[in-house]
Amino acid sequence: MKILLTGASGLLGGYMLPILQKNNVVTTLQRHDADVVCDLAKETPDLSQYSFDLVIHAAGTSDNSEAIDLNYEGTKRLLKALEKNPPEEFVYLSSWEVYSPDSGENVKEDHRLWAVSKAGQSKALAEEVLSKWCEQHGVLLTILRPARMFGKGMKGEMANLFNDVVHGRYLHVRGNDARLSLVCATDVAEAAQNLHSIGGIYNICDEKGATWLELAEAMSANSGAMKRQIALPEKWAALAWKLIPWIPAVRASLSPAILDMRKKSLTLSAERIKETLDGWNPYPTLEVISRENRSYSYLDK
Repeated sequence: MKILLTGASGLLGGYMLPILQKNNVVTTLQRHDADVVCDLAKETPDLSQYSFDLVIHAAGTSDNSEAIDLNYEGTKRLLKALEKNPPEEFVYLSSWEVYSPDSGENVKEDHRLWAVSKAGQSKALAEEVLSKWCEQHGVLLTILRPARMFGKGMKGEMANLFNDVVHGRYLHVRGNDARLSLVCATDVAEAAQNLHSIGGIYNICDEKGATWLELAEAMSANSGAMKRQIALPEKWAALAWKLIPWIPAVRASLSPAILDMRKKSLTLSAERIKETLDGWNPYPTLEVISRENRSYSYLDK
């Protein structure tokens, strides 16, 4: 199979590329060190000399300042480049951020999209453009909506949280039991490989999820020494932000925007992917993060 993979050196691409290269001819597209060097945020790639059976569009960003240019406009540029010779199948790596952050627990794929962040909005817009384009061109479309994703090379919100935990800047507000869904990047890569010929929209998560405190404690264990995280009463947290907002730990954990986000539960339902793929059994992400899972192949060993 001839495959185009965008974002091959990103968090997900780093896990996906070795899997795809085992039995396929893979062409990579990204800003640097690729078969097709192109910045989709600014340029339309020249794909006139290629034909693909499958396109896996994993290039994207969670950075709100770049999201519209790369996630939305970049997807439109990619489709323009494929216009004369569309693939048979297309996989798009979307995001949990297409849902509202207060959508609740066990959110299914048919839940109303109500993205708040620019990253989420750009992913939702890209999904819409792709759905129309693939229908017009007879292309089988698979959309994956991974939960917060973990693996070597992760960036953004979870990388920032990990750094805060490791450097003692994470402060938990007592009584906050909001839950979030998690997934390992290697499981998302496997899902893409197994679902591309089926089509449809799928949440990708490990079902177990975690509270923010459980996640912080797992990250602490990952750093080599499990440390009990500091938990403040909500009134103390508000007072600390009012009086000493310049303190690194306070700035990192107790701003109104951060607290508001971390109070809202958003967990994804994995019912559809379980019904579609027999034996779907993702890694328990918390165990992987805390390095307690013996079956997981850690890339930095």
